[in-house]
Amino acid sequence: MSQAPRALFVSRQRLIGATNGSSAYLIDIANSVRAAGLEPVLLQPSPDVMGRVPFYRARPEMAVFAQHRIRGVARIGRWFVSRDPGVWRDATLGVLRSLARRLGARGAWSQDRPRPYAIAAPWSEADRVWLTARQAGGGDLVIADYAFQSVAFALLGVPRSRSAIVMHDLFHRRGGSGEGADRDSVVALTREEEVAMLARGGTIIAIQRDEADFVTAALPEARVILAPGTRKAEPAVAATGAPERLLFVGSRTAPNSDGLRWFLERVWPQLRAALPETRLDVVGTVAADFAGELVPEGVRLHGLVPDLAPFYRQAGIVIAPLRFGSGLKIKLVEALAWGKPMVVSPVTLQGVEETCGPAVLVADSAAAFVSAIRSLQRDGGLRADLSRRAIGAVEAQFAPAVAHRALRAWLQDAAKGNTGAGMLLPPETRATIACFQ
Repeated sequence: MSQAPRALFVSRQRLIGATNGSSAYLIDIANSVRAAGLEPVLLQPSPDVMGRVPFYRARPEMAVFAQHRIRGVARIGRWFVSRDPGVWRDATLGVLRSLARRLGARGAWSQDRPRPYAIAAPWSEADRVWLTARQAGGGDLVIADYAFQSVAFALLGVPRSRSAIVMHDLFHRRGGSGEGADRDSVVALTREEEVAMLARGGTIIAIQRDEADFVTAALPEARVILAPGTRKAEPAVAATGAPERLLFVGSRTAPNSDGLRWFLERVWPQLRAALPETRLDVVGTVAADFAGELVPEGVRLHGLVPDLAPFYRQAGIVIAPLRFGSGLKIKLVEALAWGKPMVVSPVTLQGVEETCGPAVLVADSAAAFVSAIRSLQRDGGLRADLSRRAIGAVEAQFAPAVAHRALRAWLQDAAKGNTGAGMLLPPETRATIACFQ
């Protein structure tokens, strides 16, 4: 029996599971690869993906990848263990600094010092050698996770017709009004730099329409596929929740940390004054940026949790107060899938106002956030209406077979050698609704 063609994913983000927006989206793409009849393989040429995490246990959803290899990291079942002593040293120092802050230390020596993000880091010669040794087969596709990994096409010897870039975001457009916009998480790029990297791929996979339209205009010879993240609506009972219970879900990125800090300083005091019973659950690695700080009364930091379901079930309102671009906003559609009334900033809704706007309340100031949240807390009918709109949008637009129809067709054709550069998907296909950035 002939072996199924492979799709080789080349990534430099730490992939434990669907623990943040970009990871969830890549896993989503991998699931469509499997549905198209190909075998997803994950190759990670940089040991820097571990950051300061010396070991981790992959979540069950990572089983979508038939193989997962990381240079400089040992694998034992679902456990990945760094061989770099520097990672273990930095992890230990990080724990000690966190403990010192909890005990009241405020000196510069006690401040957190995370390792640089590996996604946009330059490729080392060792990275190149390691990946080159894993040459693609004749029918294999190569999918670069972010344009920064597009150097992989030449290293793996794949023709342009079987190469693709998962964009995630337009980095030269990242920005906003937040005080932390100058310390964004990944990298600053010019338009010319970003277009040059995207031009290496024969196919560009965009997560929202704005990005697809940009690439179509900038690189008319490229094939552009609009493939939003997919999601199935949760059972209707999940839509209920306590109106005094608020929820914020986010990974440890500058936009999430800045938005949450702004909310706690500018919005939270007014909410608590109006309704002292109001509580806020903060879930995700964003909580690490507030470790050792005295958080306001009524706020609880949970950190990374094994299951988000209990938090979504209990929450009556979900907030997303981002003030500058954070790339993927997967948590937007996740909350909609749970049927949760949401109060979001204009940045959260950027590029998808017409599509997602009717299902959320938009607030552009602290006063507007307070007003919108209080309206939802008082008005059960409004909460029910937004819940119905949210579930309806997810059911109509984000089923995998619908949202990724064009992607799956390309995967099947590319694996057979029936596609190439210079072909654009029809406008009606590119116009598929995407509720992400």
